[in-house]
Amino acid sequence: MFRCPESEATIKYPMLVCSGVDCNRCSSTVLDHIDDIVNNCSKHFMISLFKVREFAKLSTENRDFLANYKGFVPAIVEILSNFFEVEVIGLVVEVLNLIISEDGKIKEQLRDLIFGNNKDCLSQFVLLLEKGNLNSKINSAKLLESIASTMNSQTAMFENQALLTGLYKLVTSETNQTARAAGLSTLIAVSQSRNVKIKLVRLGIVRTGGKILSGPETEVPVIEKVMKVLEIVSMCTEGRTAICIDERCLKAIITRLMNVSVTATEHGIGVLWSLCYLSGDRMAKEAVAKSNGMRKVVLVMQSKCSGSVRQMCGDLVKVFQVNSKSWLTSYETRTTRVR
Repeated sequence: MFRCPESEATIKYPMLVCSGVDCNRCSSTVLDHIDDIVNNCSKHFMISLFKVREFAKLSTENRDFLANYKGFVPAIVEILSNFFEVEVIGLVVEVLNLIISEDGKIKEQLRDLIFGNNKDCLSQFVLLLEKGNLNSKINSAKLLESIASTMNSQTAMFENQALLTGLYKLVTSETNQTARAAGLSTLIAVSQSRNVKIKLVRLGIVRTGGKILSGPETEVPVIEKVMKVLEIVSMCTEGRTAICIDERCLKAIITRLMNVSVTATEHGIGVLWSLCYLSGDRMAKEAVAKSNGMRKVVLVMQSKCSGSVRQMCGDLVKVFQVNSKSWLTSYETRTTRVR
């Protein structure tokens, strides 16, 4: 498809070979297509993007070659910033996703190119999240997560309400577990400030989190990410209030506390700590007590959890010690003493 085996470029770069097409009918080499992109040759750029995408999918060596090809990354970001056709943007984002993992410098370069100029590349991501196919939406979320590594990039993303809404819809409107996980991961990556936490609460992330946690077919990675998001928003007053008044969400957090994974459990403890210890919410404490939550907290405390989580469990035990003294005393006689 790209380079006939007997050519000099194939000898120099063994992986620059055709794939699934008779080499005798090759009209262009992969290097020609790469150069068309680098040189901004728009006449056949859609074909070139497609060919380069297929080339990148073949091997790690091919992706590394593209990542280090002079001028390729800036040129493909230029395409991203100048076109609003869903098919074009989808191909560009897929290619960037393929090569970004091959070299840490590419991630930094890509972040600087997208956020370090006056071009509005985020509008293209919004378009893809709104009108792209499922694969394009997932690729968009993954790429955004990869470049949300500085305060500048995070700020640009969470200040874009349409982008946050698009990521949120990926979590809520898609039943595909990979799509949900990708959307949640990106929301987690940009949720460092209080402002974005409040925005997520207003979008309905608590209600959505409760719904997902209550779903019988929800996969472990998605549950872990939902618990993480809820832990993040529970660190602001608005988030704690939203969780406390959403009975299904709070009940689901307690139910999932010890039957999913260590990661999910620790994030769940973080939520309960924020609600019951940090803010001392009466509704939350009542819900935990009714759901046998404190027994689970003690069990987590006795398990191989991290030091910070064990400390949070200890704080929670102190909160409930007065009202639950009878069962705590009974528990201590049968297990290692809780301090």
